[in-house]
Amino acid sequence: MAALGLPAGVSDRYDLIGMDPRGVGHSAPVSCGFTADQEYYGNIPPYAADDAAVAEQAALAEAVADQCAANDPHGRLRHITTANTARDLDRIRAALGEDRASYFGLSYGSALGAAYASMFPDRTDRVVLDSNLGGAHLSRDAMRRFGLGAEEAFPDFARWAAARHASYGLGRTPEAVRATYTELAERLDDTPVAGVDGRVFRLATFVGLYGEAQYAPTARLWESVRDSDEAAVRRHLADSGVPVGPPAAGAGAADPAPGAQLSLPTTTPGRRSSR
Repeated sequence: MAALGLPAGVSDRYDLIGMDPRGVGHSAPVSCGFTADQEYYGNIPPYAADDAAVAEQAALAEAVADQCAANDPHGRLRHITTANTARDLDRIRAALGEDRASYFGLSYGSALGAAYASMFPDRTDRVVLDSNLGGAHLSRDAMRRFGLGAEEAFPDFARWAAARHASYGLGRTPEAVRATYTELAERLDDTPVAGVDGRVFRLATFVGLYGEAQYAPTARLWESVRDSDEAAVRRHLADSGVPVGPPAAGAGAADPAPGAQLSLPTTTPGRRSSR
């Protein structure tokens, strides 16, 4: 939260409580049992060139869902829901002996915060929701909004990069920057660089559109892909936190996942913020 620009006045006056939501990290992790030779990027599939490509990815997603179900002998997956995670947040509040808690949530955290406030209105203090999903769960419609968000944010990055063509060489106009993006993604579809294919490149660019603080690292990644500089590609992707390559066996259970943080009052009155 400090890296996101949280004012020192908030951290000085509030206790910020973090947690691993159920099913991930150290919170009774659930694994789909992926092996080292499996590669699956969930909702970031290869570019769908035609109906056959869509059907192929749908079949892959169904197979992964079946594998996750088969690797869940204790039936935990059915209990990993937004409502249950909100109940977990309230258990933390109770365990710490607080009457009310405040909440700050980003992206999926907005759905979790909305659920918590609606389920426990008498135990909720201040709630801040950012980058809202527009619903209470990650439905198909909610996932489609990510595409819309990327399309609406891309022009801002394109203008930023065009104004810095002398530094990055990605295009002198926003239109030229968009053309560079398409060319690089298509090139990587055919010939990956350092394990980065068009799918990973699109994911990294999507992540890079979240705010201007990510623009320079994103531009440097594009630059290294353009130059086929494998060492630089690996370095810039590591900096961005975008995973490359198949997960290690059992890694799905412990990989970092969008977290939830609950904030509780300190002895000094004031705002209480959490993610």
